[in-house]
Amino acid sequence: KNANGVDLNRNWPSLPDPESIHPDDETYPGLKPLSEPETAGISDWFKTKRNEIQGFIDIHSYMGLVLYPYADTNQPIGGGFDEKFEVLGRGLESVMGAYTAKPLAKSFSMSYGLFQDYAFREFKKPSLTFEIIGDDFVVNVTTIKTRGLEVYKGINQFAKEVTVFNGGDATPTKPSCGD
Repeated sequence: KNANGVDLNRNWPSLPDPESIHPDDETYPGLKPLSEPETAGISDWFKTKRNEIQGFIDIHSYMGLVLYPYADTNQPIGGGFDEKFEVLGRGLESVMGAYTAKPLAKSFSMSYGLFQDYAFREFKKPSLTFEIIGDDFVVNVTTIKTRGLEVYKGINQFAKEVTVFNGGDATPTKPSCGD
């Protein structure tokens, strides 16, 4: 929560939450999407980088999951994106060990205003949440190296697969030195 008591991961544009959430609730989303300077500033910056950003990863703890859109509906995304996220998820599972990839709404109860859903809807680029393995929101110090390596492998695999997800060639072009 920020200084205004807003859960910044619930302050993004999304489908409307059918339930009213009280300001004292842990997941209070704020008065409206992007009402907070933190989320508004990040959104504005991302929009200036629209043509450069290839994908998004949001890192959380502690479920051992790789989550993809959507959190605010059980409906398929459509347009081939469901299949693309499934392929991306399998690629990440193959390198991250005990992580399971699936849509967020099939992992938890419906959640509204999440960054992951906003990023995908706004930019149509892959947007994932890594829920780091653990037993609590604070990772045990003895597991930091292991968890860090899992995340590192996941980020590297994401970087390899994002081009294909976005419609590019699976084989990267070799850099040119001007020859």
